[in-house]
Amino acid sequence: MIDTADELWNEASNAELPPSVYFGKINFDLWACVLVKGQGAVVFDPDQHKPEDRRIQIEISITPLSSARKQFVTERKALAESRDWIKVTLASIKALGLQSAKEIDNRWVQYVLEPTGRKYTDKNGIERDNTMPKILAVYTSEEEAEAAKAELYGKTETKSDEDLGLPFEPNLPKSNGNGERDVAMKFLPSIVTMCGKDKAKIAQMLASQPLVGKYFTVDSPEVQILLA
Repeated sequence: MIDTADELWNEASNAELPPSVYFGKINFDLWACVLVKGQGAVVFDPDQHKPEDRRIQIEISITPLSSARKQFVTERKALAESRDWIKVTLASIKALGLQSAKEIDNRWVQYVLEPTGRKYTDKNGIERDNTMPKILAVYTSEEEAEAAKAELYGKTETKSDEDLGLPFEPNLPKSNGNGERDVAMKFLPSIVTMCGKDKAKIAQMLASQPLVGKYFTVDSPEVQILLA
């Protein structure tokens, strides 16, 4: 394939930064609350508050892998009835074929921080995007999450895929010079494996992940190689 000058200019003009991908152990803390002006969420008391004002506060904490250079904990709060929770985090969990956040509580996950569309002003007066964790994959152990991280970022692990019980990854087509597409391609093996090579599930997951779905469908040659 030979790119024309116009195609190269078009790609350069529409290039987007790939999202930063993180790995860690996720935990949820849920409690019934009511929203009080000037105080925010306070514990729901049936003797003081109206039943119709009751809400569920969800506190999310994601602890990084032991190998992470920066040991910062991702923390977010949202109401179960909010768009932030329903449209981003919960939607991503259900896209993995799960029904409840309880199924990934205290488990290792791969995630990105997805903008919710809302803005906020930080303590320094700088306007920033409000974000929520979008879950991309769930693992059975930290070792499995470490292997997925190594695969994504092209690092060599001391343990082989066979040692970790991971499937062999066939050679995918070489890069075409599109850096964002190359990043998206790195997600394909874990997506196919996680979906058990079920084409319907793969199609659903690709559609739920804008970065990967932008370049690949279940009928893409790269996906077909993995299915084979």
